[in-house]
Amino acid sequence: MTPERALALLRHAPIFQGAQEADLLPLAERGHFLGLTRGQHLFQAGQPVEALYVVASGSVRVYRLARGGRRELTLHVEGPRQLVAGIAAFQSRAVYPAHAQALQSPTELLALPVDAVRQAVFNTPTLAQAVIAYFARRQAELLGRLDSLVFSELGERLAAYLLEHAATPHALPTNSELAALLGTVPEIVSRKLGEFYRLGLIVLERRTVRVCDAAELARLAGGTVPAGDAVTAGGAASPKDTVDPKNTAKEAGR
Repeated sequence: MTPERALALLRHAPIFQGAQEADLLPLAERGHFLGLTRGQHLFQAGQPVEALYVVASGSVRVYRLARGGRRELTLHVEGPRQLVAGIAAFQSRAVYPAHAQALQSPTELLALPVDAVRQAVFNTPTLAQAVIAYFARRQAELLGRLDSLVFSELGERLAAYLLEHAATPHALPTNSELAALLGTVPEIVSRKLGEFYRLGLIVLERRTVRVCDAAELARLAGGTVPAGDAVTAGGAASPKDTVDPKNTAKEAGR
């Protein structure tokens, strides 16, 4: 059953967009699924690269630590069908350049042995084209994130993050994790989420966020969304779900 399930996941993974199913089958046959609990590390910076991972469920945070380990920077958060350790898998004698940690329980990933990935991509033109196109898109996204961190206000960055994950209701990282991703501190994230809630832009139930007004969030983020892309929220949220000082204090210490 694992090859069939792995193949279904690979067919919908952005890195293999446009690839033929027959070309993905050898990869699916070599892959295996593994599970993580919240806070558990997938790998640590400096460890040899052994596999490329595709998230099946849950989410994974990729981050770097400053010297001394007192400060950290979240580079990106990957959800279902997204890739973890993609570039590192294609480097010679590579080590993981960052840490990867599960944000949810359970988080499940498909592990693809790095030698199998390299062999498949290097020997299959359609796979190679798909991977090159994917890395080009990711480079553009990284430049956009860098511009956002340097030139935009927190409200813009938070609105853009919420829009990026608005297709389905999803669990937010803790305020500490979200602050690291957005380049700020947990208390300010909590206040800004509370502001978005009071404006009716989002609802937040036990840290599961639903976007109510995607058009307004897009305006705050400095862009637009096509008609019909707004996500309708179901249910209601209590303000304390967003800005409870006790919850904020707990999350800030995580």
